[in-house]
Parts: sequence; C-alpha cells; structure tokens
Amino acid sequence: MKTLGVIFLLLSSVLAGCISETQEFIDEETPSSSPPERMSFTAPLMSNYSNNTDLILEEYVSEGPVLLIWVAAGCMGCHSWTDVISDEVNNGNISNTSLLSIHRYPSFESISYVEEVYGNHENATNPVSWPLVLPPEDTSVIDLESRLESPVSFYDSFGYPSTPTLQIMDTFGKIIWTSKTYWPTPEVLEEIKNIIN
Repeated sequence: MKTLGVIFLLLSSVLAGCISETQEFIDEETPSSSPPERMSFTAPLMSNYSNNTDLILEEYVSEGPVLLIWVAAGCMGCHSWTDVISDEVNNGNISNTSLLSIHRYPSFESISYVEEVYGNHENATNPVSWPLVLPPEDTSVIDLESRLESPVSFYDSFGYPSTPTLQIMDTFGKIIWTSKTYWPTPEVLEEIKNIIN
C-alpha cells in the first residue's frame, strides 16, 4: 500500500510538471487580447471639414490632449453634447484643435446623414467646427509601443463605446479619461475643460 502511495505521488508530480510546461507554452503562443495602452488609427475626414482626406490620430493628438466625442447622427445626447461644446468653442473656452468627433455606426448610418447633422454648413442641424472622422468598422488600430497593427478590434480598443461616449486622449495616444454621460452636465463639462486646457 505504501509503495502504491509513493508511486502515485511520483506520477502526480511528474504529470503536474508536464501539464504546467504545456500550459506555459500555450500562453506564450497566444496573442494578447488586451487593447494597446497607446494607440492610433487613420480614418477619412468628413468631406466638408478640410482639403485633407484622412486624419492620423497620433499626429492630431501630438500638440495636446484631445476630447474624442463618439457620435451617431440619430443620437439626441450626441446632438446636445455637440451643441454644448460648440458653445464653449464659440466662447473661447475650448479650442477646435482639442476636439475630434468619431462616427460610431457606419454600418447603418450613411455619410450623407452624418453630414446633414454634423456638417460645417448652414443647413446642418448640429454643425461641428472641428474634425469629424468616419472610420469603417474594420479600421486598424496601431499599437504605438510596437508600431504594429493590434489584434484587438477598433471598437474594443476604445472600450466598445456607445453614443455619446466622451474620452480624452493624451499626447502619447493613451485614453486618460472617459465619460458615458448621455446628457451634458456642467460637472462633466468642467472636468473636460480642466483636462484639455
């Protein structure tokens, strides 16, 4: 009986080592599924903003923190946030260069619908005076640490934002603040201004 117990102990310790080694090997081969800490992407600009056709996020945030406003054309909270931030721009409290709107739902909102709402023209319902990008769903995210394309999807990299989601990205391409407050509040607006100014 003692011999059987000793054999069992020896076998279980040997097998435990094998299982552990196999597990370590699998872990080394599995790609990281966490989003990059510092990231960038390139996406088309809404046509009436400027003569440029694409915006590179890394370059855009290089001068200072930028408020990313995830919007949809049919999102009432997005319209309200856009109007409140436009008022702050018009009053000189926020600079256009510290703002970027990102269209969230390209699969079911057309570019023409987005331009009807956010376009920089007199017929738009909630015009923006800052850039608005129109990234396709399959937009690649670049990990700024490795300079390689991240295996994590575009939306997952940004925490799968609903609309409106407000995020502040620092000059290194890192999200440093997030709010999913649907309707604008003075408290959240003050937080934003304190970080980006």
